[in-house]
Amino acid sequence: MIDIKKDINFRYIFGKDSEPNKIALKGLIEAFVDVKVTNLEILTSELSRNIEEAKKSSLDIQARFGTGEKIDVEMQMCNNRHELAQRMAYYGGQLVSSQIKKGEPYTKIKRSYVLFILDFKWIEDEKLVHTYIKKEKEDYTDIPQGDWNPFVVVELPKAKYKEEMNISEEYAFVLKYCTEEKYHDKIELIKQREKGIFYMMKCANNISQNEMEWLKKLEEERYEMDRAQKVENARLEGIEIGLEKGEKIGSLNTMKENIKTMYKNKCDIQFIAKVLEQSIEYVQNVLNEK
Repeated sequence: MIDIKKDINFRYIFGKDSEPNKIALKGLIEAFVDVKVTNLEILTSELSRNIEEAKKSSLDIQARFGTGEKIDVEMQMCNNRHELAQRMAYYGGQLVSSQIKKGEPYTKIKRSYVLFILDFKWIEDEKLVHTYIKKEKEDYTDIPQGDWNPFVVVELPKAKYKEEMNISEEYAFVLKYCTEEKYHDKIELIKQREKGIFYMMKCANNISQNEMEWLKKLEEERYEMDRAQKVENARLEGIEIGLEKGEKIGSLNTMKENIKTMYKNKCDIQFIAKVLEQSIEYVQNVLNEK
């Protein structure tokens, strides 16, 4: 069984414009966003830019459904918690602004959802696997009710098997543990009773050998691009640790924390040594410290 969480696999399974894949995506959206999905349409993952200097954005999955509502579905395996809120806000704003063209009225704007599925913990409450974030308008009775840009966060490491699970917990559990043999029987039971999960697993299992080789190549290319993100995450986490300890960023202790954080984020030793301008031997010694 392939790892559905991996970025390239996730995009392929939920972004392919075929009926089985669309059933899988429909089930995923309905489970986490709690909205009825009709007339599902897979859109290009590229977001248009209004000015040349604007940052280019590529979503994992962009889709439209119902009477024009849009959704961005993101699978995040790399721990980017330091910039996650800003990234969510940026993607949400892009989804809204891309709906109308010059001269069109704002009344054409439909609700846009941003769904982030994380393979790391972000929100402190350990019980909150699935969090729906929206802006309340209860104090403004003259404004129409309903949020136009709700955010949904799913944290897979918090998923635990229970005899009775709701649909969002089942999806989170299967996504997290789909490759682990010890959960095979439990996942089979879930798959048989949930249509969306059944098709999600079917689409994953039906990837041909040629497609697997193609996805592997794309994954290797994406890994190289993700390295820069991992370094930035490690730098930001190092700054946070340094501030907490009242140390300067260039101190020895902070350097060690940066090395450990980068290694934790799956950067290899040679790469860490090069970026931090340290010897491979020094990096290895730091990692061997108790």
